Amino acid sequence: MWRFFFRSWTTRTLFVFFLIFFLSPSARAQQYPTKPINLLIGWGAGGSTDVTLRALSEAASKILGQPIVAQNKPGGGSAVALALLKNEKPDGYTLGNLSSAGIVGQHLRKVPYDSTQDFTPIIRYGDYIHGITVKADAPWKNIKDLVAYAKANPGKLKYSSPGTGSSHHLVVEALGIQEGIKWTHIPYKGGHEATTALLGGHVDFQTCASEWKPHVDSGVLRLLATTGERRYEKYSNVPTLIDQGYRIWAITLVGVIGPKGIPAPIVEKLHGAFKQAMETAEFKKAMNNFDMPVVYRNGEGLLKDTKEISDMWGPIIKQLGIKQE
Repeated sequence: MWRFFFRSWTTRTLFVFFLIFFLSPSARAQQYPTKPINLLIGWGAGGSTDVTLRALSEAASKILGQPIVAQNKPGGGSAVALALLKNEKPDGYTLGNLSSAGIVGQHLRKVPYDSTQDFTPIIRYGDYIHGITVKADAPWKNIKDLVAYAKANPGKLKYSSPGTGSSHHLVVEALGIQEGIKWTHIPYKGGHEATTALLGGHVDFQTCASEWKPHVDSGVLRLLATTGERRYEKYSNVPTLIDQGYRIWAITLVGVIGPKGIPAPIVEKLHGAFKQAMETAEFKKAMNNFDMPVVYRNGEGLLKDTKEISDMWGPIIKQLGIKQE
């Protein structure tokens, strides 16, 4: 009897030990990752978010020892990807990106997520530069020229952006409301497509991140204004909207998030890998190609920035009278 009891007690003890060690968050984090990680990118291929995220994730995958498989899920100013991400299992094997459009979009339309509550923030890795561009042969030399033409020709001008709800879209709409302008917004699934639309003559001007950079540098496009709070070093000769008398600017961010509830040890491991990846030459080159500032925040800092953007733009959208779509 004692032999049976001892064997039974030993078996139970070993089984409990197995559950505690191998199924505990810390144990899972030690083993994680054991398979490829999916990364949902809320924008189209070839744009600044897509290119920089792929460079960051490729460097991080080497650190983690498993591939990070990027999947483009554009649409709704990144709302499509965020809606998908929210419903994924919080095990660290599906991640996504958060940008200002995803944060602001929830104030513009009904979306099945709250960017400040429904995700696990992991890391902020950068910011965007923003600008409003026209073709080099366009008659407008600055924003005041564009505004004057739009006032004299109501509804005639069309512009492209990376999507409804993006900070780019909101800045131009805010400018239009402030100046009493009617123009037509043509949303695309990313900055690359928005730029292509301008190059192809499908719109009169466009607003997006630095997808316009190579075309501005080559003289094909003209940068009328940058839309950040301050001038960018690369284009210090180009005035901001503020410089030209308009109290309007864009606040942006770009970071990596996951579904809500990812265990803290796994978040820590992911954060460490992405932070280390930010130091690689490949990532820095990708950011430099788009003149995107590298901005680091840990998960807590990313959440703080997310709340600040949401708290700022929510009331402004109501004040501007921009309806949900």
